[in-house]
Amino acid sequence: MTHPVELNMSWAVLAVSLVTFGGSPVFAEESQGMMERVETTAKHIGEKIESKTKAVVKKVEEKHVVDKVGEKLKKAATKTAEGFEKAGNKIKEKLND
Repeated sequence: MTHPVELNMSWAVLAVSLVTFGGSPVFAEESQGMMERVETTAKHIGEKIESKTKAVVKKVEEKHVVDKVGEKLKKAATKTAEGFEKAGNKIKEKLND
């Protein structure tokens, strides 16, 4: 079931659309020009987002972030294993005493 706010918003959009596109032919032509500008702006924003995303991906690849994270995880796992080994040895010493 749709939320009441969504229904109100849908009616508002429908009302604005009817007023906008139901006007005189001159107003419709102005709306067409406005819609073309909106479309152009949306395409421009999409291109900007795409270029910025590509730039971020390139920087991440250049900095070898994935490799660095893998190395840090491997180092942490090694230190954890060493810590468990030391703890195990101390427990064995305590039990043997």
